[in-house]
Amino acid sequence: MNMKQNELPRYTISEHAFSEIPGIISSFGSRAALITGEKAFAACGEKLLEALKGLEITTHQIYGREASAENIDRLKNIEEIQNADVIIAAGGGKCLDTAKVTGDQLGKPVFTVPTIASTCAAVTKIAILHYENGAFREIYRLKRAPVHCFIDPSVITGAPAEYFWAGMGDTMAKHVECLFSYRNDDPDFEGEYGKTVSVLCYEPVIRYGKEAYEDVRDHRVSSSVIRIIESIIIATGTVSLSVAPDCNSALAHALYYGMTVREWMEYQHLHGEIVSYGTLVQLMLDHQTEELKRVYEFNLSVGLPVCLKDLDLEREDPLEDVIHAAAINQELDHIPYPITEEMIRQAIEDLEDYRP
Repeated sequence: MNMKQNELPRYTISEHAFSEIPGIISSFGSRAALITGEKAFAACGEKLLEALKGLEITTHQIYGREASAENIDRLKNIEEIQNADVIIAAGGGKCLDTAKVTGDQLGKPVFTVPTIASTCAAVTKIAILHYENGAFREIYRLKRAPVHCFIDPSVITGAPAEYFWAGMGDTMAKHVECLFSYRNDDPDFEGEYGKTVSVLCYEPVIRYGKEAYEDVRDHRVSSSVIRIIESIIIATGTVSLSVAPDCNSALAHALYYGMTVREWMEYQHLHGEIVSYGTLVQLMLDHQTEELKRVYEFNLSVGLPVCLKDLDLEREDPLEDVIHAAAINQELDHIPYPITEEMIRQAIEDLEDYRP
C-alpha cells in the first residue's frame, strides 16, 4: 500500500497574525527572504516589517507584474534568496505563486501573507503561471504546500474591495467544478473529504457574501467578512489540496484560461470575476437549472458578471480563439462527458438569453 500524506492548510487569522510569524518560522531558521507585490508592500509593509524584526531579512524583492518563468528565474538566481532559510511571500495570487515556485525550485519552505482575499493561492501546492503578456502558460505542481499562512483581516478589508468581490466568484466555482469533475467517480477518502469541504466554498458565500462585501467596501472587519475570507482562502485551498489534481476545476476555469488569449482581458477583469461568469456557462451547459438560478441571482446581487457585456465582449463576437483555448485546456481532462467547442458556444448563447 502506498503511503498517503495529506497537507491541509495551516493558518493564523487575526489582526495580530503578523506577530506570530517569527515564532512559527523559528524552527526553520532566522534568515528570511521577503518577496512582495509592490502595491501590497505599500499597503502593509510597515506593519509587516515591524512584526519581522526578530528575523534577519536577507533581501526584499518585488516579484514583478506576472507569475512568469522569467520572474521566477530572476528571483531564484538572487544570492540573498539562495542564502535565506525561508521565503516569506506577501501579496496577491500572482506574487504568492511566483514565490511558491521560487521556493519549490530552491528547496526552501515558503510562508504566505495574503494581502487580498481573491484566490486560494496562499495555501495550495499549485501555481498558475503566465507568459509575460498575461496569457495562461501552465499549472505548475509544487512538491509541497506553503508551510503556514498568516491572514490579517484588517489588511484584507483595507485592500480594494473588488478583489474580495472577485474572490467570492472564484470560490463558488470550486464547489460547482469539483462535484462536476467527480460525477462519474468513486473517490477515495481524500476525494470525498474535498467534495464535502467544497460546500464551504459555496453555501457561506451565497448566505453571507453580499453582507460581507458591503462590510469590505466600508473597510470594516465583521464576522461575515472573516467567514468569507476563510471560504475564499482556506476552504477552497483545502479542496485543492484534498481532491485528485484533475478534479480541482472544470469548465469555469478552462473558460477563464481561454479568455486570457485576449491579452487585455486579464488587465481589465479579475481572475475570479471571469471565473464566476464561467461558472454560469458550466451550469447552463450541464443543465443544472436550480444552481444556475442561485448563482445567477447571487451574481446579480453583488454585480458579478452574468453576460458577455459584463466582460466587455459582444454577443456577436464568435469567440473562436477563446472557446478553442478553453476546449483544449487541461482543466477539461477529467470531466463526466466530452465538452465540445459547439457545446460551449451554445451555453454562452443560452446564457445571453437566460432570465431566472
